[in-house]
Amino acid sequence: MTGPAPIVFDSESGGRPAALPRPLRARVFREIVGALTRGSGVRGGLLVTPDGLVITADLPPHSQVEALAALGATLGRELELGASRLGRGQFRMAFLAGDSGTIFIGGGRMGFLVLLGDRSADLASVRMALARALDRLQQ
Repeated sequence: MTGPAPIVFDSESGGRPAALPRPLRARVFREIVGALTRGSGVRGGLLVTPDGLVITADLPPHSQVEALAALGATLGRELELGASRLGRGQFRMAFLAGDSGTIFIGGGRMGFLVLLGDRSADLASVRMALARALDRLQQ
């Protein structure tokens, strides 16, 4: 049985309570991706490193996680290189639309946040949610 977390006092701060521990990064990453996948028109999402390793994923059953991670990392790197070559600054976000849906890709220090959306996904809402998630990942 666990109770409330104990309050820790830091003797170096004059007896004031010490700063609370930060949540585990893995939990934060899962929460960010999970919140995005609950959005209207979003089927799933994953956070991948620039070389395609999956940090966390929230995808529909039978999804090919490794293939999606490789696709997301490859597209993200190409978008970064293209933006740099064109003098457009740092790559932040892109989306690709096709007959079967939309892929949203956002880039940051951690890697790439990839979302799979339905054709009916509200592009403006997903882009705003993705931008907020990228900001949160930068913190």
